[in-house]
Order: sequence, then structure tokens, then C-alpha cells
Amino acid sequence: MYIIKTMADVRRLKLAGSISPELAAHFARKMNRLRENFAPELDLEEFNLETHGVFGILEPADQDLTAIGLPESLALIMPEWVSRLAVAGEVFYVLYLMADNDFIDQVYLPDAIMPDKIRLWLSEQPAEEESEEDIDDNAIHPF
Repeated sequence: MYIIKTMADVRRLKLAGSISPELAAHFARKMNRLRENFAPELDLEEFNLETHGVFGILEPADQDLTAIGLPESLALIMPEWVSRLAVAGEVFYVLYLMADNDFIDQVYLPDAIMPDKIRLWLSEQPAEEESEEDIDDNAIHPF
């Protein structure tokens, strides 16, 4: 699983070709919005999601979500909500997992590589469409 805590992580994944430029821009806008809410005094480059909840992206070899400290069994996972996001022709399911009021992990599950047991579990969850419309297109893109 790719773990994103900082903009340096986003740049590294984009440069390696692990995420598309459009998904990198999505993460930049989302991180900037979180920075504005949690630490407006910090520059985006200094902002770290570690204390607020990281972004995780499922990789092809991943069979569960233990890389971010979740139980191996998906039956034990209770996300606050699930959304569906389409970015540059790719579809992701995003699990929002709340540990407390200030800490929410966001796990991106690419539909194209999703293991069958995760796909089955997701089919049983209510999911909302996630839109980029409420995120400012003029937000900082530091790459």
C-alpha cells in the first residue's frame, strides 16, 4: 500500500509513475484543504497528515489493509463512509476510517486492481459519488 503523509510523498509517487498527474493534483488539493483547516500557519510543504489521518492507496499485491494498522478481516472494518471517485479514467473507492474527531484515514481502492474479497465487501456498503467540484481548482499544486 502506498502511504501519503506529505506533499513529498505525492511528488515521489507521481514521478515514479505510481499515481497519475490528475490523482496527484487531487491529493494536493485535498491536502491543502486539510492544511487550511488544521494548520493554516504551516506551508503546504511542512504539513504532515500523520497526526490527522493518512491517505493510503491499495497496490496490486495488497490483499488487505493491514499496512495502515487495520484488521486483516474486512468484516471488522467499519468506515464512517465510503465514496466513489473517478479521476482521469480511473475509479477509486475511498474508505473514510475515523479513529477520533481529528484523525481520519482515507484509503483509496482502485477498482481496476481490487481483490475479489474487497470488491464483495464494498458491494455491501453504501457509497456516495465524490466530486472535485467543491475543491478549488486554483489550489496549490507544488509539483
